[in-house]
Amino acid sequence: MKFNAPDEPEDRPRRAAPPNYFSRSTQVRVLMMVFSLMLVIVLMLEARKAENWEWMWAGTKIRVVTTMPVDDIDTLLPPEPTRPEDPPGTVYASQSDPDSSTTPTDLTKTITAVEDVEDARERIRRDAWRGFLKRLGRDERNVLGRILRHSRGGPALSNEDRDNWSVTFAQLDHSWNEYLTHANDAVLVAGDELPAEQRTHLLNVLRDLELEWTNLLGRALRAVLDDRPWTELEREALGKLQGTLDELALAAIRDDMVWRPEEQTAWFRSFEKLLAMNDRELKQQSLGNVGFVQLFRQTNEYRGKLVTVQGTAELAYYVPAPKNDLGIERYYVFWLRPSDGADSPLVAYALKLPDGFPTVGNDHTDLREEMTFTGYFFKRWAYGAHDGIRTAPLLLANQPTWQPTPDILSAKRPAPGTIIAAVLAIALLAISIARWVYKSSNARVAPRPVSAHAPTPKQFAAMAEKKIGPTITEALQKRSEHDKQD
Repeated sequence: MKFNAPDEPEDRPRRAAPPNYFSRSTQVRVLMMVFSLMLVIVLMLEARKAENWEWMWAGTKIRVVTTMPVDDIDTLLPPEPTRPEDPPGTVYASQSDPDSSTTPTDLTKTITAVEDVEDARERIRRDAWRGFLKRLGRDERNVLGRILRHSRGGPALSNEDRDNWSVTFAQLDHSWNEYLTHANDAVLVAGDELPAEQRTHLLNVLRDLELEWTNLLGRALRAVLDDRPWTELEREALGKLQGTLDELALAAIRDDMVWRPEEQTAWFRSFEKLLAMNDRELKQQSLGNVGFVQLFRQTNEYRGKLVTVQGTAELAYYVPAPKNDLGIERYYVFWLRPSDGADSPLVAYALKLPDGFPTVGNDHTDLREEMTFTGYFFKRWAYGAHDGIRTAPLLLANQPTWQPTPDILSAKRPAPGTIIAAVLAIALLAISIARWVYKSSNARVAPRPVSAHAPTPKQFAAMAEKKIGPTITEALQKRSEHDKQD
């Protein structure tokens, strides 16, 4: 015991001893700290997700569109000069009709432009059928289309179709024989106007077409009347005829115009091919993603080809379909904002809506849905706008692909009681963690009581028996007085 030591403040805190990590209480505290840290991390990850906060807001759907700068394209159709013989409101095409060599005298011009025999045969065949189709009525052309579809495994022909076909086939047979006869006469009459090699070449092509009609194609078309099945070669010949008719149908399409009766064959033929393909076949045969600029400026290159377009459907409605052999009752019309950033719309006609798609009525339905269409490019279509007549690429599709976007207004909100309970639980947890951290980081030892350090009566008695010398201060004073006396 040091009586001469300087007095220490009795309330000075004493540093706590290091924690014992082997004790259960310390381990529980460390575990709670780890759990709290993990909870904070999880809450941070969930808080960064926008969909978790949708119930707090009111507005429109979220739309993410990847845009790229594109050249400004003027889709406004320039006015055509007024023609007195035409009724008001007539829209004229900006392109002329393709050349046709349906007359025998034109064959000499056709053959001089073609060197390959196969190309010449195909061109003369196409020109001949163009003239034949013009002579046939609409009902007769429809019967021919049903026969070709039946040869590909389509619906069986009705008795009425068979009766009508007997008259139509006789007309076609007569037209072919007449065409070939006049064509041969035209070549022979031309004489020295055609080089000998060119004349021989043309006569060979006409003879091949005559044999093709007599021995193959004509027999295949007559098989319906003979009530016999087609051979494999006859099916191939009918398939080649369908290809020729498809080319003629596409050639009849005119850009920068509204609907034309001559385009109906290509219209329904496109939907027939779409209905015969599944999604995998569509993707395989598609040319891939095509933008607005390509379709608008390169109509002849893309017409009748499968392409894929992407955009945001902002307007949709359905329209009834005219009577047809495919059983199509209505079309769903979509006006798309292209994903490539173009300001002008794309128009798509579809047969079906995607599963779960919002309801589309016969009136304009406002939308904001990300969609992908894979279908046939048809034409640059003219439509009425508030500032005049504009044009837009027109696509024909079966069923588009739809990517649903989060709907903020329809997002399911939690019940008010759940929200209040969650807030109170989080607040209570935060208070508990803060209190525990405060106590753990500010642990102090309580000051020692004064009574614990006071001498006991026995200690006082022991000190009284001992002889205690003067203190240092008293010793120094005595030394100083002694020196003064000396």
